[in-house]
Amino acid sequence: MPKVISIREENIQEKNLREWFETQLLESPKNLEELSLPSIKMFGVGAVGLWLAALLCSLVVVTPRKWQSDAGKPDTQSQVFRQLLNYKATWLRLSAILFGLAVIALGVVLVAALLSV
Repeated sequence: MPKVISIREENIQEKNLREWFETQLLESPKNLEELSLPSIKMFGVGAVGLWLAALLCSLVVVTPRKWQSDAGKPDTQSQVFRQLLNYKATWLRLSAILFGLAVIALGVVLVAALLSV
């Protein structure tokens, strides 16, 4: 049954346009389902996991930790200080690597989402 637009019946072009919009309403959820590919979901979950891991690694760097050395021996103090620097540098480097991987994983998710639309 044709719909009435204002005071006249819709013409064929208007009918086709209305039907196209109705099909777009039905196809939109289908497009979203296609977008949620398992690999894309895994990259998204991986990105969040990597970001959390990077955050934890950076918290290890800034969290105080007790380091002991002999107060009267400068050699042991400098050795403990070097150990402290190596320890913090290692965790900070790991945090930066994990953060970079998280950014790459999120980039893959965004590119895949943009290409699938």
